Amino acid sequence: MTVDEMIRFNPLLPKNLLRLFLAMAAFALVLRLVGPSIVSADRVEREIEAKLAAWTGARLSFSGTPSFTFWPHPQMGFTRAQLRSLDTDGTEGPDLLTAERISVDFSLVGSLFGKPDLGDIELFRPTVHFRRDESGKLNWHPGTGTAGPRRGPGDADMVPDFGTLALRDATIVVDDLTRAAHYSIANVEGTIEWPTIHSDLDIELQGIVNGQVASWRLTADEPADLLDGQNATVRTSLVSDLLRFDFEGVANLSRDAFATGRIRLETPSFGNLLAWRGMNFPPARQLGQVTLEGTVKTSGHTAHIANLLLAIQDSNATGVLDISLPPRASPRIGGTLALDRIDLLSMVAAYAPSAIGDKQPSPDAAAVVDAINLDLRLSSREAALEPLMLTDLAAGIRATDGQASLDIGEGTLLGGSINGRIAVSGQEMIQGGEARLSLRNVDLGKIISLAGLSGPVPTGRGSAEIDLFTERLQPFDKADLTGTFKLSFDQGAIADFDQPAFEQMAQGNTRFNMKDAAGGSFEFTTATVEGHVDGGIVELTRASFETPEKILAVSGTVPYRNGNVALAGSLVERALPDAAVVKPAINFLVGGAWPTPVISPMALLLQSPAN
Repeated sequence: MTVDEMIRFNPLLPKNLLRLFLAMAAFALVLRLVGPSIVSADRVEREIEAKLAAWTGARLSFSGTPSFTFWPHPQMGFTRAQLRSLDTDGTEGPDLLTAERISVDFSLVGSLFGKPDLGDIELFRPTVHFRRDESGKLNWHPGTGTAGPRRGPGDADMVPDFGTLALRDATIVVDDLTRAAHYSIANVEGTIEWPTIHSDLDIELQGIVNGQVASWRLTADEPADLLDGQNATVRTSLVSDLLRFDFEGVANLSRDAFATGRIRLETPSFGNLLAWRGMNFPPARQLGQVTLEGTVKTSGHTAHIANLLLAIQDSNATGVLDISLPPRASPRIGGTLALDRIDLLSMVAAYAPSAIGDKQPSPDAAAVVDAINLDLRLSSREAALEPLMLTDLAAGIRATDGQASLDIGEGTLLGGSINGRIAVSGQEMIQGGEARLSLRNVDLGKIISLAGLSGPVPTGRGSAEIDLFTERLQPFDKADLTGTFKLSFDQGAIADFDQPAFEQMAQGNTRFNMKDAAGGSFEFTTATVEGHVDGGIVELTRASFETPEKILAVSGTVPYRNGNVALAGSLVERALPDAAVVKPAINFLVGGAWPTPVISPMALLLQSPAN
């Protein structure tokens, strides 16, 4: 073919395409026929075994017949591969890796001179086993080619290049005996790139973990040091629909493994994330988006996170966290958090055992509270204690041994202060919750109105001591409450209560409705209201309202769910030192539906014939 003919040669013409195809087919056929004589399968097999032995200290074996492929590039395949660890005496240990097939690239030109120059390796349907024993020792460890505390440039000539290892449809099985953890990652695809011993390691894998597709990437600046149990700089990330995790810092994979560096974790649903990881922690089921950033330092089974920035749904926090994941024991979380807002009742009630049927705790009630141990010190600018709102809160929450408690050290409520304790129990013999609260200089009228009471009820500032217990928090029912209370008013008034009009009608002998004496208010200088609750009924053992001239006293029962009140009362004139005559007490009964009950003067009752 002349130069002009070569210039005019068009490979897209049908006859030229046919020529190219026939030439390529002939070349492939020649390679297919003479390939086994050009490349020694035994030599390639020995080189693969030597390469992996130098890097892992393990023994590789094949039990199938090798195959050759020369398109699109020269490859040799081996079936039924098995990589086993070696004990110090040379005996084989458990499997590190098994694969249906291993394919390795090689240099065709190098093979002609007796040196195939192996390239990238592909593992098809391998099963990789990672195991950490009770002492923390890994089953994978560096081979003789990478071991040693010191390495120099001359050592690189003694260590074969790792190159690129590709995984196709792999399964990774992890057994961590230090944490009694076992899990499997299926359908793993990706590559492990490590060109030379002094180059960076880059791992990119994707697989299915508990039904979720997850991608993991790790890069290391000194990978040989990392495998040899020394410190190395690493960057790693784990990404799925439920989690984004990033870490950059220093890691060590020795028996005393640790990591220190910057950490970031983000999830759109913390409850779904824990469910994905197989953790049963009911308090977190309703948690949505969570973001965590900080400086982490791990040692053994513990992690210390400083400079913490934590965002939980609409709440932000800063502080320090200590997390412990001991083997075969409940996780522990402790630390100090400063939040901008928090829902206290939801936090504590989340630990309450749920009910099955009527007042029967669920079988795993204790397991709910024992799922995690907490010891947190909290501060918050706003804290919801439904239906109240606290500010400037300082508190602590603990959960251990089947019990959870919230201790309120101090807080501002309705212009006053609050402290106390709210606790729930999930123990086998003790179920329910308890609240002991002490209020000082608060708006007691607001608290009474939040209880749903209206009409002639007291308003004013003062203190309160509340001690309530319920056998069931989930679902919560006010009728289940039992306990005591005491309200002490410094001063205030009873709204919708016209004392002169009431006194005039109560001295008569005719029943009247409370709304007939609702045209004013009864102002008092001091008052005490105390009693107890049980079965949906409030029993007032003492309700006394004092003015400089009068004392109004009431006692009896008030059902706060339904029914009628049943009260007995008296309006007494104070015995002043210079008073010549003291009017007799005005006694009366109160009955009917609140807030407009019927008042029955005692005089009327005395006139009624005995039945």
